[in-house]
Amino acid sequence: MSEDNKNLEDKAEELNNTTKNTEQAKEKIDQFTEKAETKFEDIKADAKDTFEKAKAKAKEFVEEDAKELYDEAKEKASKIADEAEEKLDELKEDAKAAYEKAKAKTTEFINEDAKEFVDEAEEKLDELAEDAKEVIEETTKKTKSFFQRLFGKK
Repeated sequence: MSEDNKNLEDKAEELNNTTKNTEQAKEKIDQFTEKAETKFEDIKADAKDTFEKAKAKAKEFVEEDAKELYDEAKEKASKIADEAEEKLDELKEDAKAAYEKAKAKTTEFINEDAKEFVDEAEEKLDELAEDAKEVIEETTKKTKSFFQRLFGKK
């Protein structure tokens, strides 16, 4: 019986460890996504700053090649923003894929190992209930016999 309990404890510990690992993976994915979003915001801010600086310079040279400088700066800023957005999308997709993979593995574990654990626990509970029923029946008989002897009925 204690070996069965040990097996149940081991299964419970294994389930707990897998859950912790999944939670840690999710935390790492969340941290990675948060860092990627922060980087994107930084790059986006830098691109916006570059664009604003170029715009200011363009206004200074309104009459002298201003249009050409302005268009170049605008193009570069747009390109940087587009590249940053593409990179963020890639990072988000990678993070999502990692999360989905961890989720799938957890689901697989729950569907297979946890089901076995629950089935074993149900079996043990059924056995315990049967044992308890037998003890109750035996105790009832003994109590009935005791009271019959106590009060003189046979």
